[in-house]
Amino acid sequence: MASSKQVNIVKVGDALYESLPDGTLRPLKGNSDWARVDAMTEEQVEAAALSEADGQPLTDEEWAKVKLVDPFKTPVTIRLDSDVVEWFKSQGQRYQTRMNSVLRRYMEANRKAG
Repeated sequence: MASSKQVNIVKVGDALYESLPDGTLRPLKGNSDWARVDAMTEEQVEAAALSEADGQPLTDEEWAKVKLVDPFKTPVTIRLDSDVVEWFKSQGQRYQTRMNSVLRRYMEANRKAG
């Protein structure tokens, strides 16, 4: 059984990047012959993709696991109560990501409210 590695890919403009755990982006390089693809019809492109093992459409279960990643993070310095920081840290790794999620939900709820 082949092992699989989860890779977070983001698109900036027309370029694709791998989002690394430290937040940096590494350009993805491919071996695609884009001139050949551009010369194909949509039907030919779809048939070619479906003929490849890794070109199969995602199942509903796989789509449910998809996580969209926003590559535009702004580093900030912020003073927070120590008990708040300790609680988030106690919840596991990536506590700053969880803090960002909480702030995002608050922002979205208040944006809709007024």
